[in-house]
Amino acid sequence: MTEPGERSSGRTGNKRPTVPAHGAITSLDVAPRDGDSREIKVNSRKVATLLESDVARLGLHLDMPMTESMAQRIAYHHECRLAWRAAIQRLEKSARSERDIREGLQKRGHEDDVVEQVISILAGSGLLDDVRLAASAAESMARRSPASAAFIEARLVRHGISSEEAEKAAVEAAGDPVDAATELAAKSLKSLGSCAPEARVRRIYGRLARRGFDADVITEAMRRINLEIPE
Repeated sequence: MTEPGERSSGRTGNKRPTVPAHGAITSLDVAPRDGDSREIKVNSRKVATLLESDVARLGLHLDMPMTESMAQRIAYHHECRLAWRAAIQRLEKSARSERDIREGLQKRGHEDDVVEQVISILAGSGLLDDVRLAASAAESMARRSPASAAFIEARLVRHGISSEEAEKAAVEAAGDPVDAATELAAKSLKSLGSCAPEARVRRIYGRLARRGFDADVITEAMRRINLEIPE
């Protein structure tokens, strides 16, 4: 974790502890159930838990005298560790967009400087990649059920992908709109074999419209499967 800069908001996050600016470090024991972290005690009182890499980066050691500057840096890295753990837990469950992780950390009460630091580290390590996420999600949606690029784009945006990246991924995944609409129409026709002809046309038209296809595309798709839309 890098060093804290100026706070980007005036609020006080509820995840950053108050570390005393006097006395000395009296313990740097390994944190229980977390072998890559250390519990920091000042004057024999636990004040923070830091990643071992941050302990080394800050040069912390037993009997080290505390200062105001060091107290702030320890508090900052304590909060960074909490935010990092929370973000990793979300990513372990499923791929997430940058916006999703950011909003999740903000809801937990983390300071903006910490949130942006964690986002930067995750992106730099490849754990957050909106371009890759958009492409994967778009392909999955198109594979499950053909849809228009506009439909897929809207779904991606709803899940936190930027409009620009969502549009690129959706266009590529959706392919030719008439081909996609025809594939969906053909699948729908098979499942509606027992319906009256007019009912089949209405239902297939509605299904295609709900998947974002425009009227001209729907008309051509219906023609390809030998269904005629009533005037």
